[in-house]
Amino acid sequence: MREATTDYANFIRALAERSIDPNRDEMAEVFESADFRSAGADARFYGETHSPETSVHVFSSFIELGSDDAATSALDWLEMDQMKPCPMSCAVQRSRFEVDDIPDARGVHRVATADDIERLGTKDEQPQDDYWIGFTNGPIVYTMVLHGHAVPGTVSEDQAREIAIAYYERLTGS
Repeated sequence: MREATTDYANFIRALAERSIDPNRDEMAEVFESADFRSAGADARFYGETHSPETSVHVFSSFIELGSDDAATSALDWLEMDQMKPCPMSCAVQRSRFEVDDIPDARGVHRVATADDIERLGTKDEQPQDDYWIGFTNGPIVYTMVLHGHAVPGTVSEDQAREIAIAYYERLTGS
């Protein structure tokens, strides 16, 4: 799945759908003055075979804005959103981690085990194990999420870092 847009309204709608707990006023404050240029998203499975319900997936995105400062502000907002609890559940545990090999990168781990969901979640919630990494390169914000289904521990921080570093090196020619 690949999607891209240069339309601000389409971008905001898609960003709200992909965000944890989007606040439209916050989004407007960050992105309206940022001179939005374009954005895109991609999803791929990670592994030998694909099953939508159980395969590990890598989601990547970019947001091109009018300046380096606007990109940093957008990255701040995206990281803050990743650290929010899910609006209808407290089962997801959140923590930050370091991504030393990419300048100014940020990492967030979001995990919900079956036990967490039984104690604090909702009946529709599924276990998850996600590693989000975001960074900027000039006026562009890049993010990637390594998403594990069903059993936390099927993905790791090291795997997420490895994928993000390869993504960064491809983008920067490093």
